[in-house]
Amino acid sequence: MIFEISILVILIISSIEDIRKKEVLLWEIIACAMLSLSSAVYGFVSKNPDMAGILLSLIPGGLMLFLAFATRQSIGYGDGLIVLAAGPSLGLYKLLFVMAIAFFASSIFSGLLVAFKRAGKKTRIPFVPFLALGTGLMLFLPAGWG
Repeated sequence: MIFEISILVILIISSIEDIRKKEVLLWEIIACAMLSLSSAVYGFVSKNPDMAGILLSLIPGGLMLFLAFATRQSIGYGDGLIVLAAGPSLGLYKLLFVMAIAFFASSIFSGLLVAFKRAGKKTRIPFVPFLALGTGLMLFLPAGWG
């Protein structure tokens, strides 16, 4: 739980930069990666290694990086890297829950911006705040939701 809360704190800090400058800073990605590494080491030390789970949790971030490349950064590389770095700390299922909430919330937000003529269809919006929202919901919703 401490690793997940730490990831949430980093995502909240990263959200501020993403909103202000539309970029994810390298130290934020490294901090998430170090937390994930610490989480994996803790799993091995506590004799609860889950190498398959760790590897599977890298897939969503890898897919986001591929989409960033394929769409010429309609999804930013920073977003993919932060998901990749946070994956092992959260685990595959929690990460998928976080991403589902993030994509859903960002699509609602984008739709409202377009509907109220505050943005066009090509307007770029920060994604990390929605990842922070999903992580917060995953942590604080009653058991069974996240």
